Amino acid sequence: MKRKAIIGTLISIVFLYLALRKVDYGELWTVLSNARWVWIIPNAILVVGVMWLRAWRWQMILRPIGKVPYSRVYASTMIGFMVNNVLPARLGEIARAVSLGLKTGLSRSATLATIIVERIYDSFTLLLFLWLVFAFSRIAELTEVGRIEYLGWVFLAVNVALLGILIILQVRNEAAVRWVRGFSRRFSPRIQALAGEITEKFARGLTMHHNWPTTAGVALSSLIIWSILGISNYFIFMALGFDHRLPIEASFVVLVVVSLMISIPSTAGFVGVFHWAVQISLQIYGLGKSEAVAVAIILHAAQYIPITLIGLYYLRKEHLTLSKVGGGGDSDGGTPVAASPIA
Repeated sequence: MKRKAIIGTLISIVFLYLALRKVDYGELWTVLSNARWVWIIPNAILVVGVMWLRAWRWQMILRPIGKVPYSRVYASTMIGFMVNNVLPARLGEIARAVSLGLKTGLSRSATLATIIVERIYDSFTLLLFLWLVFAFSRIAELTEVGRIEYLGWVFLAVNVALLGILIILQVRNEAAVRWVRGFSRRFSPRIQALAGEITEKFARGLTMHHNWPTTAGVALSSLIIWSILGISNYFIFMALGFDHRLPIEASFVVLVVVSLMISIPSTAGFVGVFHWAVQISLQIYGLGKSEAVAVAIILHAAQYIPITLIGLYYLRKEHLTLSKVGGGGDSDGGTPVAASPIA
C-alpha cells in the first residue's frame, strides 16, 4: 500500500507540474478575484444532491444480497467518497464495502462486487456522453481531441474486458471457485479456503443482472446522475464568467476526461490529475491555460470540500475511524454492530 501511495504521489506531482507549467499567476489571480461566487452554490447543491441518487442506485444493486436501509447505504456512500478525498490509492471503494459490512454484517466481498458493477455502469455512461460529443460536435475535427478519443477507446476496452470477466464469474461460478482454489493450493489451506469463499461471495454480489427491472433502473439512474454532474460543471463556468465562451457540451467533456483520468493512480483527492484533465479539456475550446487552471481549482474545491465534510460527519456518527474503513478490516464477513439510525 505504501508503494501505491508513493507512485500515486509521484504521478500527481507530474500532472500538477504539467497543469501549472507556463501559467500566468497574475492572470490566474485576476480570474479568481473576479469570480461570482454565488454561482458555486447551485454547483455544490447538485454535487451533494447527486450523492442521494448514488446511494439509491447502490441500494438497488445491493438488493440481491441483502435489504439495507437507505440511511445506512447513504452513510457508507458518503464515507467512501470522503476516503477517496483524504487517502490515496482509491481506498474509498474498499471503505464503502467495509463500513457497510461493519454495520450490517453483509459480506464485504459481495458488497465490493456491487461497487464494481456500479463503476461499470458509470464507465459506460461516461463513454456514451463522450461518443455523443464526438458525433454531434465540431471539436471532433480538431487534432487535439485525438488523445481524448484514444483514451476513450482504451477505457472502453478495459471495461468490456472487465464486464466479460464478471459475467464469466457469475455464470460459471463453480468453475471459477474451483480454479481459484486450485491456483491457491500452493499456499496454506487457510488461504485456499478463504480465496474460494471470497470468490463465491464476490459472485453473489453480481446477481443483479438476473433482474431486468433493476438493471434498467440502475442504467437510467446512471444517466440521470452523470447528466446532473455535467450540468453542475456549467455553474463553475458561470462563476468565472466563461459561460459566454464555453458551450454546455464543454461541461460534459470536462466530466468525461476528468473521470477517465482519475482512474489512474494518484494522491488523495486526485490532485494534479484532476487539474490537468480540466485544463486540457477547456483548452480545446480556446480557453487560456491560466483561465482553465482557475476553473480546475474552483471545480475541484467545490466538489472536494462539501463531500469531505459530510463524509467525515458520517464517519464520526457511525463511530468509525479512517484506519478501520480504509484498511479493509480483519476479515471478509462483518459482524453486525448496533448503531443509531441516521436521520
